[in-house]
Amino acid sequence: MKQFRHIFAFEYLSYAKNKAFVATTVILILVMAVVLCFPRFSNGDFLSGLVGGEGRTVAVAGASEAESQEVAAYLQTVLPDDRVVADTADEAALHERVLSGEYDAVVRLVSPTQYQYITETAAMTDMTSVTVSEALSARLRSMQLSAYGLSEAQVTGVLTAAVTAVPVTLGNDQSQTFFYTYILMFLLYMAVMMYGQLVAQSVAVEKSSRAMELLITSAKPTSLMFGKVLGAGAAGFTQLILLLGSAFLLYRVNAEFWADNATMASIFDMPLSILLYTILFFVLGFLLYAFLYGALASLASRLEDINTLVMPVTFLMLIAFLVSIFSMLGDVDSVLMRVASFVPFTSPMAMFTRICMGSVAPWEVVLSVALLVGSTIGIGYLAAAIYRVGVLMYGKPPKFMTLVRAVQSDRAARRR
Repeated sequence: MKQFRHIFAFEYLSYAKNKAFVATTVILILVMAVVLCFPRFSNGDFLSGLVGGEGRTVAVAGASEAESQEVAAYLQTVLPDDRVVADTADEAALHERVLSGEYDAVVRLVSPTQYQYITETAAMTDMTSVTVSEALSARLRSMQLSAYGLSEAQVTGVLTAAVTAVPVTLGNDQSQTFFYTYILMFLLYMAVMMYGQLVAQSVAVEKSSRAMELLITSAKPTSLMFGKVLGAGAAGFTQLILLLGSAFLLYRVNAEFWADNATMASIFDMPLSILLYTILFFVLGFLLYAFLYGALASLASRLEDINTLVMPVTFLMLIAFLVSIFSMLGDVDSVLMRVASFVPFTSPMAMFTRICMGSVAPWEVVLSVALLVGSTIGIGYLAAAIYRVGVLMYGKPPKFMTLVRAVQSDRAARRR
């Protein structure tokens, strides 16, 4: 245990004192501070810019001047933040005025049931055409109902009649959980990839410099492997806590300026249980993959061999990430996701996604975590055994069966 503590402390401090580690953490916190504090100093202009369509000039061109003015006045009521004007120019002239910047958009009436929405650039966030279509449809229905002899009050009653839905969600509301689920999964993926690679590089550097041969004679392989992986994991967890904690505090300080943003509210108002599950699956998922990275890196004689050796592990992590991401856009409780929830290599992401966005029975969570814990411990000891035999393997990386025989021979020799 004393060996483990020394190795753990050394590895953790080597990351914590690393200038690149500290600089990355500080830069990420500063970026979050700028983004989360920006609305405070922009008087809300930042949020309106994200939505688009505010403070623009929209022209309405009808078959006659009277129609243009009538429709322009009507649309002004549904576009209160825009300036709606009437125009009687032909199509070519309207195009010129849009391109010159005189108008941001033009609504050119072609028939009672069709119009052209003319802009220079079709912005993804521009919802003006949707609003105009709904308004003109309501105007057309009003005119048709009036033609049948209905009074203005009757027309208003018909057009304003609506059916109201009362949502009763027995499970998770995916519209509220999607964004923070995606962000947390992306953080887990990046942490595993980044720190797993750092563990692999650390092991490979020690072997290429022959330092591993000295370490293996003075410390147990399990202490070395568990100390390295847990030290790197603790550093990654520290960075994650600093980033999430800073983001939460910055949001709370500026919460009033984000009051109208449902997306930000859904991200930062996540339940405490989700945060605890994040920590659980982050720790277990990182340890599982970091042990694999460390074990395979011990077989590399040169730093150039690392990427080739750890590629299967990287693909496993990528597959788990992609399966979960694509399932978030469809059915998170599909057969594929249910199976992936109990496979240790995919469960850190698959089960976490189902907990956040799907319907999961308590026994499923318990079984998934139990399998993941057992697999992590087992892979940890297997990684230590590979680390031990990998010390003496130089040259071309060994084949799988050669490695298996070497581990079995080492175990048999130690039993004697």
